[in-house]
Amino acid sequence: MNTKQLEHPNRFAEHKKRVYKKKINSKSMNTQLNNSADTATSEKTLRLKIQELADLNASLEIKVEQRTSKLLEIVSTNGKFLSIIAHDLRSPFSSILGILELLKMSLKEFNKEEIEEYIDIVYNSANNTLILLDNLLVWAVSQNKEKNFNPVKINLYDLLREEIENLKTLAGQKQIEMSHSVEPGLNVSADLQMVKTVLRNLINNAIKYSNPNGEIKIDACELKKFVEVSVRDNGIGISDENQRKLFKIDSFHSTPGTHDEKGTGLGLLLCKEFIELHGGSIRIESRQGKGSLFAFTLPHYI
Repeated sequence: MNTKQLEHPNRFAEHKKRVYKKKINSKSMNTQLNNSADTATSEKTLRLKIQELADLNASLEIKVEQRTSKLLEIVSTNGKFLSIIAHDLRSPFSSILGILELLKMSLKEFNKEEIEEYIDIVYNSANNTLILLDNLLVWAVSQNKEKNFNPVKINLYDLLREEIENLKTLAGQKQIEMSHSVEPGLNVSADLQMVKTVLRNLINNAIKYSNPNGEIKIDACELKKFVEVSVRDNGIGISDENQRKLFKIDSFHSTPGTHDEKGTGLGLLLCKEFIELHGGSIRIESRQGKGSLFAFTLPHYI
């Protein structure tokens, strides 16, 4: 045995204690470092999750704001829509009732020409009201598009003859000549009621904005997968500014006709909605004083 170890018996033991203590301290320090690293990682993960929640919340707030704005727009538009419709339904009935009351009270005081003039006014008011009611009915039915959209084979030649015949009396009051050059065998695939509504509105508008002794022509041409139908008149035309207002639900633009016929603009909105539902499109060409052309496309029946 080493003499120094014998002379100092506790020296070796103390040395071992110091070494052991250093190991303990080192292990403790490593543990603390590991705990600190785990804590930092947890905090980082937590911050990332908090940031993700903040981003998600911000995204939801934007969506809520957008949906709220859209809802307010719909409510505002529908309120304006109903206000215009109510006014346009009330006005012609007031006119009709007023003229009938006048004729009833003073019939013997009017000559034949005057009576015919008043009857024409009553007829126009009643006809415009009927068209408005038809449009409202079709619009209400069309809101459930999946259920009420029913494309069938339609012969354009037969359909145009029918619609022209229905509007012949109205056109005759202005001595307007109506004609079409559609081939007898031309067929489209479309919802019958919707196509009738489109044609009726476009032809009625052409009559409304035509001068006496005017002319309305209806044509159709075959494209690749579609058929384009056009309604042309030589009436008063539409300014560029007013053309930009057409087909917009927030403007309900309508100009009085050449005999001061009234409207709401609902008819053109329906035309656009129905044509686009078929996958087609509608366009306008017009110059003030030169007339207008409205053209729309429908799927060709094959």
